[in-house]
Amino acid sequence: MEHPRDQKDPTETETRPPLSVVVPVYNEAPGLNDLVTHLGAAIPRDAEVIIVDDGSTDESPQALREIARRDRRFRVVRFRRNFGKSMALLAGFRRARGALVATIDADLQEDPREIAKLAEHLRNGFDLVSGWRRTRRDPWRKVLGSRVFNFVTSLLSGVRFQDINCGLKVFRREVVEELVIGGGFHRFLPLLAHSRGFRVTEVEVAHEPRRHGASRYRSERILQGLLDLAVILFLVRQEGRPARLFAGAGAALGALGFGICAFIAYLRLAYGTIGSRYPLLGLGLVLMVVGVQLFSLGLFGELLAHHFRSHRPFEPALWEDEAEERA
Repeated sequence: MEHPRDQKDPTETETRPPLSVVVPVYNEAPGLNDLVTHLGAAIPRDAEVIIVDDGSTDESPQALREIARRDRRFRVVRFRRNFGKSMALLAGFRRARGALVATIDADLQEDPREIAKLAEHLRNGFDLVSGWRRTRRDPWRKVLGSRVFNFVTSLLSGVRFQDINCGLKVFRREVVEELVIGGGFHRFLPLLAHSRGFRVTEVEVAHEPRRHGASRYRSERILQGLLDLAVILFLVRQEGRPARLFAGAGAALGALGFGICAFIAYLRLAYGTIGSRYPLLGLGLVLMVVGVQLFSLGLFGELLAHHFRSHRPFEPALWEDEAEERA
């Protein structure tokens, strides 16, 4: 049976716009007119804007319908409920037809005119250019949390990021076609792209105070982001062998438990008693059981991964050929 991604996209026969801009929106009704005015003036006339309404509960849906009616460059996608920024970006990426794809937040804290500056850096061979808000116009708690998050992400991933979660980014089309985005992954798009072999850089952009509404930043998002980072790092580092970590850990724990039980058995046979080592015996038995379970889980995971690869094999991108083509 033909896989949905293998089916021919009907838009492939059409002329692609030079740029698609994806804008996730959630309860931003007061600032939508300003967004459209500034964004519309900053992009080419043959570009497109895909606004994804992430289940807004204010007047955003009505305002967006009016915007799409006035300007044909603006397309609106609306979720039935709030699914989060990651899903909003994914919906926009799937509908983007442009040779380049940009993202920008609806709060206008980043100037849409900066899109052209970021796109210009793609000429230097980069595949993703992300904004770097060196001077932040946010409350100090938000700035501090962001800097801590960037530091921890850089430290654990081994890739230096100054501002990984800036909403202003420009991608080559092949990047968004290859990225797999899950819930919470929007914070790590540069890291995900880097892990796939794409060339990523950051460019300093201006940052303005929020013009309308209030920020939905909460301090607990730092913990949520760190949990998402742990998942991302596991997926990136164990790609192609996702379950072998569990199989290896299970084998190690099982071997340790077996060694403890063998030692207890030796004491019983050699001396007729194990003395007060019953807690050690219990630990050995527990380690053996847990080890067998983890090892079995790893084998089952490898079976699923093998089944997926056999039906849809993954081929790494041919960067040398692509670089020559761009040159």
